[in-house]
Amino acid sequence: MNLQDLKQIAVLKGLEDEVLTRLGPALEEKRLADAEQLFAEGDPGDGMYFIAEGSIRIEKATDASKANRKTLAVLEAGDYFGEMSLIERRPRSTSTVASGAGLVLRLTPEAFERLMRESSDTVLRLLFGMIRTSSERIRRLNASVVVYDEIGKAIGEAKSLQQLLDVVLHQLAHASRAEWALLLLKPQFSDRLEVRAAENISLTQAHKAELAEGKGVLSLVVRSRKEQLIRNLPAEEPFRLCRTIGFETPSMVLAPILLGQDLLGVILLGHPDLARFDLNDLNLAEGVARQAAQAILNARHKEEDQARAKLERRIVRF
Repeated sequence: MNLQDLKQIAVLKGLEDEVLTRLGPALEEKRLADAEQLFAEGDPGDGMYFIAEGSIRIEKATDASKANRKTLAVLEAGDYFGEMSLIERRPRSTSTVASGAGLVLRLTPEAFERLMRESSDTVLRLLFGMIRTSSERIRRLNASVVVYDEIGKAIGEAKSLQQLLDVVLHQLAHASRAEWALLLLKPQFSDRLEVRAAENISLTQAHKAELAEGKGVLSLVVRSRKEQLIRNLPAEEPFRLCRTIGFETPSMVLAPILLGQDLLGVILLGHPDLARFDLNDLNLAEGVARQAAQAILNARHKEEDQARAKLERRIVRF
């Protein structure tokens, strides 16, 4: 791994060539295939890893069998993980899985200790870089916790489906720092999409008509039932080939609201800056959409029961 490649890693880019020259030989390269697990929850900590190519999902088991997992974060090239194993020799608290083919660089505890003895300045500069990155991770984690907590409260306390949808979209837009946001929902017994909640965006009737039919970039989600991350709409495949409706911005996140494979709706987030969103924003939007799906269905059933009860009272009075 040459110096220029090492400088592509965010936590290392501010280090001088002399420091990187000492650090480089201590790093072990490992190629990963798509979906390959690097380490599992409970494995011994064998060092920290820098992502040179590809991306890594950080996962946590949600039950004792460890059969079900939740993605806590998605880290991309230039990021790092597993750093606590350099400080404490405890079992891994999460699992890591490659998302696509990739290349990681491992710094073992032994190599780290050797660097401390031979070049404490190198280690100090590395640690300061890690501290700066950790503050952003903590901010993201705090925002995610607030989102899920507020949506959870809304699910239990919302007096109507509309109130629930407004809370879901507002919390997600705030956490992702989106410039604008939309939540589209299919009415019961219809395949058309309706704009049910909006944040900081005005749509014309023409925009709404095309959204209702799932046109533009929305068509990719409607067809595939898969979330989409757009970093540069005018230039990125396959999004640039989609006809624009008129409200789109260069950076967007689209997350389907699914119940099984049934599409209930779609969440859209947007920002005018290029590459404003990353895989963590996509992961958060996907998690919120998943949390909201059953709640939307339950809210609809509740409103149907209330309407039925109201109708029965009118019939009795008549």
